[in-house]
This record gives sequence, structure tokens and C-alpha cells, in this order.
Amino acid sequence: MRSVDKAKRTTIKDVALRAGTSIATVSYVLNNSKDRYITAQMRTSVEEAARELGYVKSSIASGLKGKEMGVIAFLTPQFDNHFFLEIFFTIEKIANKKGYVLSVCNTLDDPVYERTVIERMNQLWVDAYVIIPTHRGTENTAYLRTHGIPVVSVERPLDGITDYDFISSDNFGATYEMTAHLVGKGHTRIALAYWDSPIVNLKERLAGYRQALEDGGLRFDEGLVKRTGELTPAEGSRITREVLSDSSITAVFYAQYVLAEGGIKFLRKSKVQIPERISVCVLGGPKWIEMSETRFAHVLQPGASIGQRAAELIFEKLEKKSTNNVQEKIACELHVGDSIKDLTVI
Repeated sequence: MRSVDKAKRTTIKDVALRAGTSIATVSYVLNNSKDRYITAQMRTSVEEAARELGYVKSSIASGLKGKEMGVIAFLTPQFDNHFFLEIFFTIEKIANKKGYVLSVCNTLDDPVYERTVIERMNQLWVDAYVIIPTHRGTENTAYLRTHGIPVVSVERPLDGITDYDFISSDNFGATYEMTAHLVGKGHTRIALAYWDSPIVNLKERLAGYRQALEDGGLRFDEGLVKRTGELTPAEGSRITREVLSDSSITAVFYAQYVLAEGGIKFLRKSKVQIPERISVCVLGGPKWIEMSETRFAHVLQPGASIGQRAAELIFEKLEKKSTNNVQEKIACELHVGDSIKDLTVI
């Protein structure tokens, strides 16, 4: 019998070489086929060869025969985003109960790499996709949608199309409610720390902020929108420094919690009192929000509810219970905290 290089993935051909028999015989033995007589000695020889070589049956081969792989790909643009992770863990729990494995891939918010990941996952014949897309998600998922492979877009929409499944938080409502709350507390100069990205739902956050100001009888001031092209704590710190340079601004609303991390750290380091000098609120609910000495006002995104609904849609498609496309937005929760000063109290 010939030796086999164990550094390579063991194939059925390797097992046949080790056992000194044909590939067909190995296939009959490993699949426990009853259609052909195999001597006990040969069966033992094949099983021992497979065990010694660490052979694992190819699920790709099963997929090619029309069987499901039992794998769902979850694509996230930010692996360390607690909101996205909450969605992932909720879907994973449901998938496991149904005998599926959730394979998580970090696309790094890079549309080129996102396309590569989808192509690789497609080569592995995964059964379905849950994707938090980049701004080119529509283009990158075109093959999947065209060929009827179940896809659910989560939180971020696929721009320019309507015939797909989409579940997200209500981004317009989230910024509208918090801004309206600030206006109700007497704030008229409210800065918005805003990640200026081509992602559609982020524009909804800006729209919600603007609408709440106008409904509150205030003029929208573009100068109060502190834009950044980079989603980093450092940019949050820079924006906060700029906000503090304008004494007329009484509140800052961080539309991304990553910006809030840098901004609040800067305020602490500079010994700026919250909310006495500046009121602070955040879109998102990272752990530090609850663990902080200050109970920061924030809008909590419904990660578990989004994950639950996304999982339901995926399995409706996999189990062929529905072919209809669903698009839903789930309301966020306003937590007022104690980081907003009431300016109506004299």
C-alpha cells in the first residue's frame, strides 16, 4: 500500500490507495451500501484506512446529490459590533435547533471582499444566506437571488430593488424619538455625530433627526450635522471637541455608538460635566452604556427580535413554506437615562 501525504485533505481516493482497493468499493463501504457484497475483511480494511487517514465524508458531494448541506452563511461587516452579534447569536440558536450550522464571515465592510466571500460560500453549496450587506450588496447578491438561493438582508437594505427579504430596526424612528425627546426638554441646538456613508439606512437616521426638529418648530441647521467618513472612536473624539467649541450647542446625539465611545471618553478626560455642560445621547446599546456611572440616554436596537424574524424567513424559504418576499422594520426602544439636562426647568 502507498503512503499518503496527511498535510492534504484526505479524499476517498486516498482511502482506496491505503486499503488497496477501488474508489467504488470504498464508497460502498463508507456509505454502508447493501447493493453490493463486500467481504468482511475488505470492509474492515477500508474502515481502518479511513480512520487512520482521518477521512471525513464530503458534504459537497452530498450537496451535489440534491441533499442540503445544513449550513447557513452569516455575513457581517463588523464582527465586533455588539448589535450584529446579538442578531447572529439569536439566529444561531434557532438554526441549531433545526440541525443547521451558522457559518459567520466578516466582510470588513469591503464590497470587493464581500463578493469574494459570497462566491466562496456559493462554491461550498451553503443552503442560505443572512447578510448585513455593504453598499454594493445588491450587486454582490445578484447571483444568489437570480438562482433562488434563500437570502435575507438584515439591518441594511439592498439598494434599488424591492423583491427580496429584509428585516431591520426602524432607523428613522430611532433618531426621530430621541431628537423629539431632546426638543421636549428645551434643547434647540442639538448636534448630530453622523457617519456619512452611502448605506441607505444611515440616511434614514439623518432624516429622522431633521423631521423631529422641524416638527418641534426648529429650523434644520446643516452646520449642526457633524459628519465623518470614518467610523472610529477617534472621529467621535474629534467631533466632540468641535461640538464643545460652540457654546450654543447644548446636546450631542451620537448616531453611531462607536462615535459615542470616543466622544464620551474625550468628555471624561476633559472633565466636562454631563449633562450640566453638555447633554449626551446615543443610538445603540453597547454594554458600557449599562455599566457606566452615568445612565446614558440611548435608543436600543432590537437585535434579538431582528434575528428571530430573519431566522423565521430563512426557514420558511428552506422548508418551502413561503415564496413571498417580506420587508419589515422593528421599532427601537427609547431609554431616557439621566444624561440629558431638562432646560425647561428654571
